[in-house]
Amino acid sequence: EVMTQKKVKISYFVGTMIEVPRAALIADKIAESAEFFSFGTNDLTQTTLGISRDDAGSFLPIYKDLDILPQNPFASVDKGGVGQLVDLAVEKGRQTRKGMKIGLCGEHGGDPD
Repeated sequence: EVMTQKKVKISYFVGTMIEVPRAALIADKIAESAEFFSFGTNDLTQTTLGISRDDAGSFLPIYKDLDILPQNPFASVDKGGVGQLVDLAVEKGRQTRKGMKIGLCGEHGGDPD
């Protein structure tokens, strides 16, 4: 409506953040409306592992010592859990919308691993 009133045409895409496991699991359905996904890895990590990064400092060193988690999942993506959800969501999203653009938000974007 505004573009018509102002007589301008602005090209844009509508996408969504994938921040909870359910969104990753139903990504094919979400891709019916979303033109891109951006993964909110901080929230996706918290909701997948069921731990708060605000509290993690009190127990993550113990988890690492006991080999429960090999590294801090808030510094480097938990490939066996969060990573699989990201892979699944990309695959399902692109089954619905070929060539779908994918983005990454959060601290994990700066991790070379």
